[in-house]
Order: sequence, then structure tokens, then C-alpha cells
Amino acid sequence: MDFPIRLENLLEEHNLTQKQLAKELHIAPSTINGYLRRGQEPNFSTLIRLSEYFDVSIDYLLGITCIRRPMHSDKYHSSKEKDLLNTYRALDAKEQGYLIRQAHMYHYQNMSTSNPTNGE
Repeated sequence: MDFPIRLENLLEEHNLTQKQLAKELHIAPSTINGYLRRGQEPNFSTLIRLSEYFDVSIDYLLGITCIRRPMHSDKYHSSKEKDLLNTYRALDAKEQGYLIRQAHMYHYQNMSTSNPTNGE
């Protein structure tokens, strides 16, 4: 299980000690140490609190994914992005491929017109 490694990395990234994290989450410092050194596992409630505290997904904490935050969260998409994503998901695989190619064409066209070369 990657949980102890992930937790230790998050502590380092946030310049936190085990004692500081324990105080923030209102749990015993020995509990944090148990997660890191003795193979103890947090209960669901503690996993949720750790996830919210570090702003990462539970899947990330458990080592299931390397993606820190889920991309499907409403918190991370504008209404236009949600609309595009819903439209994409409603299409069959062939239509999804067309939509992706069309989006790439628009993207590359905008890049070439916004970065003129030779002072044109």
C-alpha cells in the first residue's frame, strides 16, 4: 500500500510535522506515526479528513492513482467545460474522434494566427 509514502510526501510538501497534522485533524500524534511506521490504516472518516486537508483525492492517498484531484469534480470545471464534456460523453466513439480532431484544428489554427512570424 502506498498510503504511508503518500502521507509522508504530503507532510514534507506542506512543511508539517506529524504532531502538527495530528493537531489539525484532532487525532493523536501516535495515530499519524502508526500510519507512517507501523502499517496502521486510517478509517473512512480520517481518510476523508486527510483528503480534504491536503486537497487530494482518496484514490491518490491510497496510491490507486497518481492524479491528485479528480477531474470530474464540479469544483474544477466551468459551466462551458461541463457542457463540452457532457456533449463528448453523449457521442459514440467515432463521433468523439471527430470532435477531438475538430478541436485540435481550432487550437492549432488559433496558435498560428496569434503568433505571426516575420513581423506579418
